[in-house]
Amino acid sequence: MAIGLRRGTVELAAHDPAWESIARETIGRLWHILGNAAADIQHVGSTSVPGIKAKPIIDLAVAADDFDAIRKLTPALEAGGFQYRKMERGTQLLFAVGDYASPGGLVTHFLHVVQTGGAEWRNYINFRDYLKANAAAAKAYEALKVRLAAENPNDPGREKYLAGKHDFITQTLAEAQIWAEFGGRFTGVAPIAKGWSEDTKYCVTQADGTKRLLRITPVVRHEKKNALFQMLERVAALGTPMCQLTEHGACADGIYALYDWIDGEDVETALPHLPAAEQYALGVKSGEILRTIHTIPAPESQEDWAVRFNRKTDHKIKTYGECGLRFAGDAAVIAYIEQNRQLLEGRPQCFQHGDYHTGNMMLEDGALRIIDFDRYDFGDPWEEFNRIVWSAAASPHFATGQLRGYFGGEPPLAFFQLLAFYIASNTLSSIYWAIPFGQAEIDTMMQQTQSVLAWYDDFRRVIPTWYLQDFCV
Repeated sequence: MAIGLRRGTVELAAHDPAWESIARETIGRLWHILGNAAADIQHVGSTSVPGIKAKPIIDLAVAADDFDAIRKLTPALEAGGFQYRKMERGTQLLFAVGDYASPGGLVTHFLHVVQTGGAEWRNYINFRDYLKANAAAAKAYEALKVRLAAENPNDPGREKYLAGKHDFITQTLAEAQIWAEFGGRFTGVAPIAKGWSEDTKYCVTQADGTKRLLRITPVVRHEKKNALFQMLERVAALGTPMCQLTEHGACADGIYALYDWIDGEDVETALPHLPAAEQYALGVKSGEILRTIHTIPAPESQEDWAVRFNRKTDHKIKTYGECGLRFAGDAAVIAYIEQNRQLLEGRPQCFQHGDYHTGNMMLEDGALRIIDFDRYDFGDPWEEFNRIVWSAAASPHFATGQLRGYFGGEPPLAFFQLLAFYIASNTLSSIYWAIPFGQAEIDTMMQQTQSVLAWYDDFRRVIPTWYLQDFCV
């Protein structure tokens, strides 16, 4: 079929195998004109992807080491029919083949000159190759284009059409980069937005259909991450039901880690739909798991706990006082802290998960699995329970079961006294922690402060009201 599309219009055509032949012929002519000024020339864009509809315009990408060398060849390019378009963006030169002299003239080719090895070159190649390898992504792109073309048949500059594709292209480029980085070993790449980590996370599918969790960490954290990998081996050796690390190493964007994919449900989501007895039983199991994790000792060089946590507490009180926000009842929180610092003396230390609550637990076939050890630390094992406020808010039965599972029965009063200290400390830091994340997160933490104060009756009691002393199964 003929190629070409009138300027200012959006029409799609079924894929034509002749497009590839036309592209090859055009690339040959370009090599003759550009010679050594071009490092590579590739057919890109939708016409290069078999099986999907496309605007019948051939897109070609030229990799160039020196844009000035290309500019000097502009007369030769224009003599060959490639007209220079004054749309430079610093990282790209644009040429076109077509009629720009009359309104609605026919355009058949676009020539995108980009930096050799630069981001735009990689994007052109990765996007094309990913769509060719991933039929589902290609068909999703086609469906989007069909809809946009129907909505914007007459679109000067094709601005609405291009804007409508922007989010899909941005997301697909991120997936394509991962696909290319790992040599095409993943047939599916789906981003995961949940969580607070600075890692980028994906659910990736291997050629055999097996899913994995892929996490990529900035290279500046490589020492911390490598230490985590070593600790995960020790935790797994205890028989901990967890997201198992299967592979790790270096990649272009930092440090990568592949984990078993847990095909289950978040515990915090599942709990409200379970009977109270089942919530309690899961809590008991989570406590038993944590008790096992805590058998890993802290390094002998670890700083004395009372010294370290008193310093940390001083910082929290000071930073809270300077952050510009206050919550009702903060005086009672600070008073409890100041009156009970002696509780920190002589505390043992061990390995800590670092963020142990229902948000980092999953149910897979009814079994509890622990995830995300990324904030691991070493410290007082009882301090690990400072996140129990989230579990208690989700299910008092779960939180009660967790304590009993950990202690093998009723927790001692000394535990509750120290837990109140740690929760009071965290209550202060939660306020200034939330500020960078916006008003919604501040509101959440402000509401939590009032829940904490209610549970502890303004810290006149040490056993929180969510602890179900009379509940048993």
